[in-house]
Amino acid sequence: MKKKVDINVAGIHIRDGNEEERIDTSSGGIYEVMTDGSVCVEYEEVQDMGGQRIKISNKVTVPSDLKSVEIVRMGAMNSKMVFGSEEYTMDYNTPYGSMQMEVITKSLDFKNEENGLIGEISAEYIIKAGDEILSDSKMIIEIKHR
Repeated sequence: MKKKVDINVAGIHIRDGNEEERIDTSSGGIYEVMTDGSVCVEYEEVQDMGGQRIKISNKVTVPSDLKSVEIVRMGAMNSKMVFGSEEYTMDYNTPYGSMQMEVITKSLDFKNEENGLIGEISAEYIIKAGDEILSDSKMIIEIKHR
């Protein structure tokens, strides 16, 4: 089952003890329940990067047990992040180079709509490179079914 959806993503980041930085994006997307019960949400977003507007394709996969979330981003920046009970090591690729980082999930939560479809995914996490914490972050993906 595929459905058209509206996606609102809020990323809240605290870096080096500075004030929190909030990035909000909105776009249309596709919500699909797979035959194994997992959910896949695909959408594109446009971000400003170095004075240029870049397009990033996102694929969010939630397994049927709701114990993790995988987010794959493709475009000018490529990454795969997994939020769940374990620390996840990722390669973060940008036009300026690549670096390896760890994602440590502090919390992961799902809210369903009345129809049983996922309406919101939220994750609190830390991003580290080596022993250095790069950011303490929260991400909220709001899915509005049409």
